[in-house]
Amino acid sequence: MIKSFDELNYYELLRVPYGASSFEIRQAYKHALVIYEESSLATYSLFTEDERKMILANVEKAFLTLIDAEKRTIYDKNLASIGEIPEELLTKREQKKAIPLFQINKTKNKGNDLSSIRKKIKEKGAGNLRGAMLERDLISGEDLKNLRESLGIELEEMFQATKISPTTLEAIEKDRIDNLPPKVYLKSFLKSYAEALQLDARQIVEKYLRNIEQN
Repeated sequence: MIKSFDELNYYELLRVPYGASSFEIRQAYKHALVIYEESSLATYSLFTEDERKMILANVEKAFLTLIDAEKRTIYDKNLASIGEIPEELLTKREQKKAIPLFQINKTKNKGNDLSSIRKKIKEKGAGNLRGAMLERDLISGEDLKNLRESLGIELEEMFQATKISPTTLEAIEKDRIDNLPPKVYLKSFLKSYAEALQLDARQIVEKYLRNIEQN
């Protein structure tokens, strides 16, 4: 089951591992502010003003708790007491590498991948396939993958254009519910995916979520 936003602990909210360093926590906090600020294109129209304020307030609370060593220790003990994290983490702090939702490519990007995607869409069209998909009540990850592949667009190109990690893109396209990010993030990623393929983002988000909720 995908956790609701209210069910996320502070580490899940900021998308950092339990052994995250102060630097990682600060970076995650900055990314979260960019995603959920009022002018954000990634989440524009996905949340009401009240929902956005609630999310930002929770992000702020998570950051202020995890960046403070004393508050973090108390919070971690509470998580350990309810089985959210193993108790050995309280003493060992062995950091596991988290699978990032947004991933930065440190190699030089050859060309503009979004422009490349738009060029392929213009050349191949796929209008019939796109239209048939949007007419359905439910849209699956397989539907999105079939459209992407019919346009000759590689998963790596989608990663470069949307900055959504390949692991998360694969989870979306294969309907791996257990590997999907929390719904509050998933909506944003589906919107970015849809816009990259010049699809109606609102329909993609609504119909994809409706599909996985029935599984």
